[in-house]
Amino acid sequence: MFPEHSNTIWGTHCGECGNECSVLQNTHHPWDRTSFTIKLECLACGHEVTIDQKAAEDFYNQKIYSYFTGLSGHVIDLGCGSGFLSRFLLQEDRIERIYGLDKDTDCLQATQDLAETTKKFKFIQSDLSEISLLFPKRSIDFFVSRNVFMFIEDTDRFFDDVSALVNKGVLQMGWYMKENQRMKNKVEPQKIAENYKKRGWQVTLEYLDWYKSGYFIKAWRSDFDRKMEAER
Repeated sequence: MFPEHSNTIWGTHCGECGNECSVLQNTHHPWDRTSFTIKLECLACGHEVTIDQKAAEDFYNQKIYSYFTGLSGHVIDLGCGSGFLSRFLLQEDRIERIYGLDKDTDCLQATQDLAETTKKFKFIQSDLSEISLLFPKRSIDFFVSRNVFMFIEDTDRFFDDVSALVNKGVLQMGWYMKENQRMKNKVEPQKIAENYKKRGWQVTLEYLDWYKSGYFIKAWRSDFDRKMEAER
């Protein structure tokens, strides 16, 4: 978990009516570092909802996953880490292959169970600068990433490489904090979207109030079926 990204949303679904119940807490009460529970009143039915750490974590993860649905074909999971996104995406029958790309050698062991249990996942230990050498042009259907872009130094090359490789869509979630010293670039979310547009992509940008300083960008080819934009 990135130190900048404390988990400050507590949420679950009401056991009576299924309504989403959540509250944004301050930085002193992130669920990943506390063991207490909180109680909320469901705004739909009035039922009292109890949220513990596990429920909050499940709710948070499902919120993230909901932005990465409807994918198919060959997918690159950039900065895959231990396979947080890949593990979810592998549940999609229409996905043929996921390439988990990360420069951290520890990720090989962290994703070993995936490689051993399914032929649909392959881990590639490589730096982003080599991505154009690893895959032919327009050979990747979808390109996904989470909390990666802010650590990319050569952003122009990134946009060029992704645009050359990807055939259908890009799904990018991240955070932007102007004064953060760990960020390798200062490209704001709106500018990220504009860079995709300049390279011929259709783009939507959503700011995420539940994801600290977060945003989500979806980019798709103008000649790709527009139903992707309606799915989620």
